[in-house]
Amino acid sequence: IPFVNVVVAIIVSVDISKRFGKGVGFALGMIFLPFIFWPILGFGSAQYQGGPPAIPTTV
Repeated sequence: IPFVNVVVAIIVSVDISKRFGKGVGFALGMIFLPFIFWPILGFGSAQYQGGPPAIPTTV
């Protein structure tokens, strides 16, 4: 299905930016200028703030 990957990339970028304590502006940067904002997130001082697991695991 075309364009689904774009929607998934947007959702992932927003969720990742929230988990690192960044705002919506940073998420937009990750979407439109990923070659700048992903390295900033990876090599910068941002710390992962955790959160609930995306998929609950049950046995």
